[in-house]
Amino acid sequence: MVKLGNKADSSDKDTKQLILDATVALIREDGFQCITLRSIAARAETNLALVNYHYGSKEKLFGDAVKQLVATFDDAFKALEDTSLPPKERMKLFFTRYIMNLSRYPGMARQMLDQRHHIMGSHDEYAKYSKLMRIERILDALAEITGEQDRDKLMTMTLQIYGAIVFPVIMVSSLPKEREDLQQIFKLAPLEEQIDGLFELYFHKYN
Repeated sequence: MVKLGNKADSSDKDTKQLILDATVALIREDGFQCITLRSIAARAETNLALVNYHYGSKEKLFGDAVKQLVATFDDAFKALEDTSLPPKERMKLFFTRYIMNLSRYPGMARQMLDQRHHIMGSHDEYAKYSKLMRIERILDALAEITGEQDRDKLMTMTLQIYGAIVFPVIMVSSLPKEREDLQQIFKLAPLEEQIDGLFELYFHKYN
């Protein structure tokens, strides 16, 4: 009886992971807006009832999918751990790689904001997210640049810098493709120029 129970538990975990993997694959291919629970079930070669059983809602499933996608950004996060680089260069490299990765997945940055109550809905979830995003590494780099030691102030700086870099990407990606007039008005400078300009303004008194 115990062995049968273990097999059932293993089967449940395998099915849940198949559903999650199918969701991540569809997000990469088509973006969030085009996905339905039925299309996920078809991709996972399971039924809609099992998708609902394991996740309860599309929102919860998307929240887990976002976490898995963020976890694939290791090339960006590793930049924060390269202590051979000056702290400002570590942060620049991180944000450059991070935004480039975001641009590979239609609407992902916006969806990450939409799913923040799932990603950071509890102390445990926030702790996992914080570890996943290497937030402590960003705070450490900011402390090196500014000399600030108050973690609350450093977190405020992190959110301000993150918002200043990521929000324009979200805004521009949400513009209607057919509105060329809007595309021209909100045309962004190359990413590295944006980051250089922001850092020059934000860190000018620490130079």
